[in-house]
Amino acid sequence: MKHHIPALGALAAAALLIGAPCAQAAFVTPTLAGVTTLSICSPKLNLDTPTEQQNPATTTCRVEGLPGSAAVPGYIQRAARSAPIVVNGVNIGTLYDRVWCLGTGATCNATNTYILGMRINLNAAVWKATTPFSFEVNDIFRAVRAATSADIAYFNGTVVGGTLPDTAAARKFLEYSGRTVKGLFEPSTEAQQFLNKARNNAWVDFRVDVNANDPDATALSPTSPWSPWVFVRQVCPTGFNATPQPLKIRLRQGGEEGQLAQEILTSGYVCN
Repeated sequence: MKHHIPALGALAAAALLIGAPCAQAAFVTPTLAGVTTLSICSPKLNLDTPTEQQNPATTTCRVEGLPGSAAVPGYIQRAARSAPIVVNGVNIGTLYDRVWCLGTGATCNATNTYILGMRINLNAAVWKATTPFSFEVNDIFRAVRAATSADIAYFNGTVVGGTLPDTAAARKFLEYSGRTVKGLFEPSTEAQQFLNKARNNAWVDFRVDVNANDPDATALSPTSPWSPWVFVRQVCPTGFNATPQPLKIRLRQGGEEGQLAQEILTSGYVCN
């Protein structure tokens, strides 16, 4: 049985514009102990119905700009890269990976506070001959310092139909986040919105719905080839590794619309 969340009212449903202005929210801190209960950011409502959607007024976990902007002030960018996302020999999109720190000019300050951020942009390529589906990412995972608290947030972007990674708008919000490396339907017996996952403090999971050709897209829940920017903020005692490390980012298709379960492990910046 899937877990359903009560419906929005008609007014909220009519207001579902991903770029709509909203109140400012802030980073949240998933738990480090006990059963992993994913933090609820902006869950899908009316799940698996024609009116499935998310509420743009829900601002939990959300910030309204990149680090260093007025929304997340005081940060300077230290590293940025992009890399193709490849599965089964097919290029299915691009990963954008960045690092910021608290500081001024080109110098991080003595707090050693860093934000590691990433987002993906998928294309509609068919990645496997035996399936007609383009790749869908349901969970984005990043390796983090396991014994250290980590704050999470996301930024959806502002330009609907945009092509620039800084500003292009994701059409769907971050759903959940927590200290685990288990994603949607992992294991396959779990309900879609099951929140108690096996704990793994060495990773943070960001539950998303990213697909350039989404088979269940509607006007209220549109296709979203861009993910949100997803952020992890931690104290990194000796900074970050400027060389992307292998197997530190995990992208997973969970099979929300019956696709094959498939993971992609790739390189990413890490906190030292």
